[in-house]
Amino acid sequence: MIAFLKHKEEAVSREIIDVQKPAYVKEAELIGFDGIPALHEKAEDIRASQEQFAGYREDGKLLGVISYEKFMHELTICRLVVHPDGFRKGIGRALVQFVIDQNEDAEKIEVVTAEKNSPAVSLYTQAGFVKTKTVKASEGLFLSVFHLYPKRKVEVVHYNEEWARLFREEKDRLKLVLGPEIIDVHHVGSTSIPNMAAKPVIDILIAVKDIAAVNQYDSKMAELGYMPKGENGMIGRRYFQKGGNKRTHHVHIYEGGHPAIERHLVFRDYLTAHPEIANEYASLKKQLAAQYPDNIKPYIQGKNDWIKAAEEKAKRWKKGRNNANGRVVCYNSENEKNGGFTL
Repeated sequence: MIAFLKHKEEAVSREIIDVQKPAYVKEAELIGFDGIPALHEKAEDIRASQEQFAGYREDGKLLGVISYEKFMHELTICRLVVHPDGFRKGIGRALVQFVIDQNEDAEKIEVVTAEKNSPAVSLYTQAGFVKTKTVKASEGLFLSVFHLYPKRKVEVVHYNEEWARLFREEKDRLKLVLGPEIIDVHHVGSTSIPNMAAKPVIDILIAVKDIAAVNQYDSKMAELGYMPKGENGMIGRRYFQKGGNKRTHHVHIYEGGHPAIERHLVFRDYLTAHPEIANEYASLKKQLAAQYPDNIKPYIQGKNDWIKAAEEKAKRWKKGRNNANGRVVCYNSENEKNGGFTL
């Protein structure tokens, strides 16, 4: 059984040392290096640690321990030790998976182990970690750095009326941070369209007076839980994500007048005005989510052609609504030969 450990308690800290010391003795023998810092730790060092600890128990006895630190959505595994009595029972792999499962929002997980520690290298490799570099720690000791980038789960759910309230609440929080720069704030994306099935992520579009001025608010946005992503592939944008791999909010910021603002708003308004087309889009998303439940990239790619075609129809629909000569003009997608307009 695996559970978090209250390592600040004296009895628990001693249990951890009783697992850790023989485990590191074995590792020191394996790699031919007895200068492992944790090998010389005492129970009081464990109690003073700010790491999060979890342990594996069998018949009440602690046989394995893992600890980690987390900043925003990046996690570092600090130690993974298994008592010799627990060798070859899959305890280390189970502890690593426990940490992954308990931190679904993690975008990056890092771990470092001795290059000669072949059991640990094999464990992390089998768990999906990829070696990124080798570091010389001291004479005769080389460390391997491994990274894991967990894939985002793709979940499309039924429309939730709470999404509008969540937008309003987040809008008020963002105004407290970005207030002096804001021109307007809009709810966009699928959660803004009534009755639309969507990934439960609130997309927020903010028009500001000066896009360059937004950079100074990165630290305050981080205090709200947002990870600053800069332009993130879109010139003239500032993009922020909240929730890591278990995403809850996206914030897209553009300077007033940027064409992307109208593109987002027209797409939203077009689907809101055409429920049958919104249903078509929802069906496509559900199909793609079922096809790629653990891989967001092909899910997004699978929507691209549909979205581009819908955006063109939305532009023509808006042009029809804004026809300058005052006639009643509406868009009819079946009347493509006349530009899509029914007069």
